[in-house]
Order: sequence, then structure tokens, then C-alpha cells
Amino acid sequence: MQVKTIQQMYDWTILFHTQMAANFYSVRELLGEHNMQLIDYCIQYEKKLTEDLMGFKVITEINTLDTYCYEYFAQNPELLNFTDLDRSTQLDEQAIQGYLSAQHQKVIDAYEYLAGKTQTADGKEKLGQILQLEQQGLRQMVQSINRHIDM
Repeated sequence: MQVKTIQQMYDWTILFHTQMAANFYSVRELLGEHNMQLIDYCIQYEKKLTEDLMGFKVITEINTLDTYCYEYFAQNPELLNFTDLDRSTQLDEQAIQGYLSAQHQKVIDAYEYLAGKTQTADGKEKLGQILQLEQQGLRQMVQSINRHIDM
């Protein structure tokens, strides 16, 4: 997948969350019951983020950001290749949380970059909403993993 426009970045973000859910599902059977519940939660939350993002389809109206999308992904081509959870390591809560945080931070960084580049009020508002959704989603999942660790 290439990302050259804001529409493609939006599609990339939805694909990212879909791949995160699928990746978590693929390691589900490798885990004990305790961590299986954690993975099930992560799968459901990734699906929720995908559904929430579907409501932001209007972001495609911000065509002035296309150049910045292209530049950002040209400078960060590794973002185009999804990173799977490393199955060769012990898949405990810390590994899951570290992976989740690192992957989501890539999306947050991309939207922070674009939010800093947009000059229209509408663009700032829409990118701010997506950025807030991503940041809240990550915080919520990390807090849930921390509670899960404490159990």
C-alpha cells in the first residue's frame, strides 16, 4: 500500500487497526487463559477503533494535506509494512503492552505531524478528533492491561 493522500492515510489507519486485531487473534491460542482474556479485549478494542474511524470519512475533504501525507510516508517507509507481534518471545502482558504501545505510537506520530501542518480550522478540528481518538484508545488499552496485570 502506498500513502500519498489524506484518503490513503485514513485507509491506512483503518487497515492498521484491522491488522492489529488480526495479529492479536493469530496469537490467541498460544496464550494461557489469563492472557487470552487480555488478547480478546485488545481484539475488541481494535475493532471498536476501526468502527469509530469509519465515522470520520469526511476527512477526505482536506486535500491540502496530501503533500504532507506523501512526505511523511516517504520519510517513514517502514510504516507501510505492518509489524507482527514477535512470537519467538514470551507473550506476557508486558510484551503485549509494549507491542501495542509501540504500534499505536506510530499512528499517533503520523497524525500529530499532519495536525501540525494543517492550516484550516476544519482540518485542525478533524485531525484533532482522530488524534484524540487514537490517544484515548491507546490510554484505555494500556490502563486495561495494567489492571489485568494487577489481577
